Amino acid sequence: MEKYYKVQYHTIKMKIKKNHLKLLFILIILISSLLYFATKEDPYKTSVAQCLTEKNAEMYGAFWCGACAKQKEVFGNSFKHINNVECDPRGNDANPEKCQMNNIEAYPTWMINGEKIVGVKTIEELSILSECDEL
Repeated sequence: MEKYYKVQYHTIKMKIKKNHLKLLFILIILISSLLYFATKEDPYKTSVAQCLTEKNAEMYGAFWCGACAKQKEVFGNSFKHINNVECDPRGNDANPEKCQMNNIEAYPTWMINGEKIVGVKTIEELSILSECDEL
């Protein structure tokens, strides 16, 4: 009888280990998928962002600015292609002198073809304003 319980205990222990391994495998797949999709760029947004950069367009903002965060969300992971000028001297890679030189008074402000455009804009609006709409 004691041997029977040891075998049963061992069998149950092995099933639990197998279930843990299956769960671990599923978690690894899930996390990998989430990371992949979280870092994926939208091809259209990337092409507009790159076009804006090629045309020397710049977005002026501040790290604490909620509207700037919304503008960044519009581009998602493609925002890394945008020329972003940090106006607050406390921010990363700050360039407040450039902001003062261009009389930036509100955030976000886009400088496109020498024209100041204030506020959060859609990809389509920026595409048209920069003449990147022919992509």
